[in-house]
Amino acid sequence: MELQHVATWYAAFLAVDWLATVAAFWMEPKEDAGSRGSSFLQRFAYRQVMYWVVVRSVVAAIRGGPVGWGQLERKATVRVAPT
Repeated sequence: MELQHVATWYAAFLAVDWLATVAAFWMEPKEDAGSRGSSFLQRFAYRQVMYWVVVRSVVAAIRGGPVGWGQLERKATVRVAPT
């Protein structure tokens, strides 16, 4: 029952978000029509990716230790063409 309650509110949130997006495109008719169709997918998919990033960040913070960009290994394999 609890999961159904959460899913219902989340669906309502997505619907309101999508309706706001439709209203924004309606008020701006010069906007690219190609982005209209993908707006719902972008809203849903991007939000899920950001949730995953937040979860990974929290887990890394709880574990402690340095977290960085990493380091690229230098291989010196680039060849420059003679000019």
